[in-house]
Amino acid sequence: MARNPEIVTIDPDLSSRAETRRATQLAHFQVVGESGYGVEAVTVAKEAPPDVFLVSVEEPVALALQTIEQLADAVPNAPTIVYSSLTDAQSVRRSMVAGAKPLKPEELSRAVYGVLEQEERKRLRSEGATGEVAARGTVITVFGAKGGIGKTTISTNLATTLAKITGASVCLLDMDTRFGDVAIMMDIAVEASIADVAKKIDEIDRDKIKDYLVKHYSGVNILPAPLHPTEWRNMTPQHIEKIVELVAQTHDYVVIDTPGTFNELIAATLELANLILLVTSMDIASIKDTALALEMLRAAGVSEDKVKLTINHSTAANSLREDDVARVLEYDVFWRIPHDLSVASSTQLGQPIVIAKPYARVSRSIIDLAHALTGTRQEKRGFLDRFLGRSA
Repeated sequence: MARNPEIVTIDPDLSSRAETRRATQLAHFQVVGESGYGVEAVTVAKEAPPDVFLVSVEEPVALALQTIEQLADAVPNAPTIVYSSLTDAQSVRRSMVAGAKPLKPEELSRAVYGVLEQEERKRLRSEGATGEVAARGTVITVFGAKGGIGKTTISTNLATTLAKITGASVCLLDMDTRFGDVAIMMDIAVEASIADVAKKIDEIDRDKIKDYLVKHYSGVNILPAPLHPTEWRNMTPQHIEKIVELVAQTHDYVVIDTPGTFNELIAATLELANLILLVTSMDIASIKDTALALEMLRAAGVSEDKVKLTINHSTAANSLREDDVARVLEYDVFWRIPHDLSVASSTQLGQPIVIAKPYARVSRSIIDLAHALTGTRQEKRGFLDRFLGRSA
């Protein structure tokens, strides 16, 4: 969808409606109609059929639900998102809940794009008998709530390892909207970036996206971040959704590197991911931020099976024990990556450490991680390999 989604807001409370209008505008949506419940809502909906209905469910709940049913009859192709100040979840269970009042723009954005994506999938399934639905590779988003914890190191080395151990096609997508260091760490020149793809998004298909990818000698295809962070400003979650889907349709694995911050573009990468590596270091600040990230993911309804907590020992100085991390976060640790001085030297060389020093402790850990994520078996190492792995 090239244009911004159009919204009709149904809310009998004028002050609440005004707050919702502000949130909608901040989320870059277009409000094409507003009304209260009942006949007025249906009239407005027919005059300006929207992409999405945004409905406040308040007492009397029966009237709100009746209005939702009437809207579904009037504009059957437009999904409904509910928001409410009610604490009784059963009252609004019949519809998707965006959040309690007042709505936050980022919550609204995630909900609208999420429900539109669901509707598109339904449409594709309904056409599946006569139309072709493209296969999709596995999307792994490497995410963390804090910078400087080694996400890019993990992303570059994981992508390299996936290409090596599976022999499959792998795309590494640099979504670090702050720094974008994948190109430097993989020692490639940036001639075109994800921002260039976004500029021509309506012309890009599965064949044309390949023209923007840089082929690394490891076999990984890379879509770099733009050289200037200001180029992210013109990108929307819709751009990211289409780009990720295109590279996922043309690759067996897609690894997405993200910044130590959260915005609507990063939210899109989390929604599209099959697996999320939630990375934390062992310092207290990182643990605190990771706890908030877990709360956010839970609030967004992200399945815990999808989120894999990964501890990266990026420094030798640890103020906590691993058991403490799991206890504080109330979340099982999926993977542990050891501290290794070899990482710094390989970064300076512009080489993934799994290539520069395949027997290093951190290399062994990432190789094992790749096997765990793909469900493949690794051949048992002999005495010499184990010895080299410990001493490299």
